[in-house]
Amino acid sequence: MNDNDEIIVKDIQDNRGITDIGAALFVKRGGDTKYHLWMPTTNIPANGSTISNIDTTVLTSRVNTGKAGRSNPGTRSVTFLAHRDNFEILKNDHRKTLDFLQVNPDGTGYKFSAQVTHYQDEATVGTALTGKADLTVTKADELPISNVMDIIQDTVTFESAIAAVVRVKAENGDGHTATINVETDPADATVTATSDTTSVATAAIASGVLTITGVAAGSAIVKVTASKTDLATGTTHILVIVE
Repeated sequence: MNDNDEIIVKDIQDNRGITDIGAALFVKRGGDTKYHLWMPTTNIPANGSTISNIDTTVLTSRVNTGKAGRSNPGTRSVTFLAHRDNFEILKNDHRKTLDFLQVNPDGTGYKFSAQVTHYQDEATVGTALTGKADLTVTKADELPISNVMDIIQDTVTFESAIAAVVRVKAENGDGHTATINVETDPADATVTATSDTTSVATAAIASGVLTITGVAAGSAIVKVTASKTDLATGTTHILVIVE
């Protein structure tokens, strides 16, 4: 006799299992009409925990009985890569209570609201620098959303390589300018660039080329922004060192 002959349950596979690829955490801030990518993370936290049990056992019961109690959404922790672009997002959102949407690759998801805090992890040899964003939940949906497509929007992204640090010489010296090609997806996004210290370095965009010009010795942050109607704005930052 084949061992399978003793199994009374039909042979059924679940062919709709999905992987982590494409999962993301979206956010909606004040003034936003849709959710958009918060920042890329290395994990998506559990959206709840086991519900507590309220004991209702009485002396005449032969077995323990209970009722479902409260859920505990607690604090959800996500890991991010520790670099300037993510830090700028977290600085802006620090201790703010925001609306989040966990998006699964198949278009399902969960909504929750949480207050944001963060810290950088310990750095060790041979590892990428990471940090933790702790999301202290203030409200959470128990039931999943079956279709998130109508409540999310894409973000303009940068397709070309943009250096995190650029070195130039002071004005009138050799090498006092640096040029960077700026390509976006979609390609027709509007790109702007601003320097936080124009007395040290200036920035200008023309025909898809970012030109950084050194003015005087020091450092500045150049913020490059790409935007398009109905899409979330993409932003990256460059540390400019003028020698």
